[in-house]
Amino acid sequence: MFTELALTSSSDAADGTSYIWNLHTGSVLGSFKQNVSPSNSLALVHNPRNLGGLFLSSQADKGMMHVYNFQKDQVFMKFPLPDKIICLATSNRGTYCVGGTESGRIHIWEIATGILHRTFDAHYKKITVLRFSADDTVLFSGSEDAVVHVWMVNALLDDSQQDSPAPHYSWTDHTLSITDVQPGVGRFHGSRVVTSSLDHTCKLWDLSTGTLLTTFLFPTKIMALAFDRAERFFLAASGAPASTTTTASNQEEADYLIYQALLYKSKHTQQGYTTIEAVDGDAGLEQIGLGGAKRNGVRGGDLVFRGHHHPILKLALNFDGSALVSGDNKGHLMVWDVASRQMVREIKQHKGAISSIHTLIQPADLYSNTTLVEKPKLSAITQFKRIPQSRLGEGGPEVSGNNSIADDPMIRISTSTSGVDKAAILASLPEYQLVESARRAYVGARGTMVATATSGSGAVASSSSSEHTAQQYAALEQMNRELEAKLAAMMSSAPAPIQPVVSESDISAALSSLRTGSKRRKA
Repeated sequence: MFTELALTSSSDAADGTSYIWNLHTGSVLGSFKQNVSPSNSLALVHNPRNLGGLFLSSQADKGMMHVYNFQKDQVFMKFPLPDKIICLATSNRGTYCVGGTESGRIHIWEIATGILHRTFDAHYKKITVLRFSADDTVLFSGSEDAVVHVWMVNALLDDSQQDSPAPHYSWTDHTLSITDVQPGVGRFHGSRVVTSSLDHTCKLWDLSTGTLLTTFLFPTKIMALAFDRAERFFLAASGAPASTTTTASNQEEADYLIYQALLYKSKHTQQGYTTIEAVDGDAGLEQIGLGGAKRNGVRGGDLVFRGHHHPILKLALNFDGSALVSGDNKGHLMVWDVASRQMVREIKQHKGAISSIHTLIQPADLYSNTTLVEKPKLSAITQFKRIPQSRLGEGGPEVSGNNSIADDPMIRISTSTSGVDKAAILASLPEYQLVESARRAYVGARGTMVATATSGSGAVASSSSSEHTAQQYAALEQMNRELEAKLAAMMSSAPAPIQPVVSESDISAALSSLRTGSKRRKA
């Protein structure tokens, strides 16, 4: 039987720990230290191949990415980012990662190889939310400029396009900052999307046409959404008190509510029978929480979850939509039964505002050692690059007056002598640039090979193909060791003059194989 878990994090520096716990018992299964992430800045690396689980977290106080796996409580990998990332998302197949900045810029990386495919200005103000569609064909970005952009992922990954990409749609009907975007589970031509804003509204969109279907009006600003997988309803978390209640000690407490908006409603016909109709299609207005849901003059009862006494920041539904997890700005987590709208459990592990909630099926990493003979291998991940792929030459960085090779984190410069002078000298050597280009390309090819070898659909590979893959991998490893040795010899030699340690024939052979491989991949 599958076990459902929740992964939660806080943006409070006094907390600094993420927890993973059983959704139905409340027991904590693991904790991950040194993690202070802003809102929407923790992302699971989805894993369809039953490999070891990973999650990424950009840090609130610096431009660093922390990578965690479920097999240890410490940081598994950390590396610098080109900007301070305040918003993060990964594709549903675990292939790509996107990050947003305070200036409205978006970066998109390939997780297995670390390649930075594109960096572009997407919004005029701070990006608040990033989401992929269920089929990974579309990226949604919301910002404080009150606009939601819909980007086609294939256009963003086209390295041959030098101009800034244009959004497929731009939804500008909101009037204040966007707080959340939740796409449905359908494909591009059959999906609906819900957006929320500080302007007290949520809007339902048709993704295939980009048209507005329905606007939902609430009495308070909406901070977070959760969309039912069957698209029967969505839940909206309030960021302002809707009412007050008096406690046993005669003290008043503010009530922050979670509203349930139904997307299908029953309709009584004149013939005496009842039909079900969808709440969309005519750009109508739904009033939720204003003394009863009202549409076209017909008023009904409000469906609310009552229990929080602080602004609710995050929501997440479980796999079948029967349980809801909510978190507020004081670190309180509550588990609700959706059918009865009753709270069944409260978790008080966090000390500060909840910044992320993710629900997931228990990964293989978290089963006991008695269940598994050995821990599964981790998903492929490489340190994210800080220079876009379109600005790289034959697999290596361009060297110009504004972009020194010493600025790239992948280049390790020895500090035993004058590091700055030596870096400048090395950057001016064509031999160094060519060898570094070859080394980078081999490392990228190796990452691609590992990802390809582990991306099977479950069928058992033949022994001959496995042998061939192993031989290719061994050959790449040998080439990489040779190039690493040549680079180390360059960096350990005197600052000036530095004699070439590779022949022109070696360089020509390396670049020839690179060009051939590049042409094959493009073909």
